[in-house]
Amino acid sequence: MEINLKPVKMEEKSVLSNLYQLYYYDFSEFTGQEVDKDGTYYANIDYFWEGDDRWKPYLIEVSGCIAGFVVVLLENLDTDPDPTHVIYDFMILKKFRRQGIGYAAAFKVIELYKADWLIAQMENNTPAISFWRKVLNNFTNENYTENFRETSKKYIQQFSTKDIEDL
Repeated sequence: MEINLKPVKMEEKSVLSNLYQLYYYDFSEFTGQEVDKDGTYYANIDYFWEGDDRWKPYLIEVSGCIAGFVVVLLENLDTDPDPTHVIYDFMILKKFRRQGIGYAAAFKVIELYKADWLIAQMENNTPAISFWRKVLNNFTNENYTENFRETSKKYIQQFSTKDIEDL
């Protein structure tokens, strides 16, 4: 099984927009977000391609089939030449879950950049918290920090890939 990350080009925006509908549907369990009157979730992703180089959207593909997506945000790129990288959104389609695909894709994303990283999960999204703890325990050999931010009710993990030789 070959897992690849494919940068999403502007002409593929509709593919990512469609995937965001599924993402928000899954995520509504934790956010309580309702669909709009037209039966869709509001998902404006135009800014990913509007001259803002901080956003790096990727499709996650398994043997050529779309299995999900990830969006990396280069936080403060406009003011910091060495920005912190944030895994902003990450989604694996249900059909591909519990097969190690998300785990492998997470590793591939982190290996893309030598950077300081942040990953956040909502307090009530226990599957995501467990997933990212497993990924980071293995990727960093337990060399990451985790804090809970009471104001945002989120767990935040921080780590760096700057000193890893084999990236």
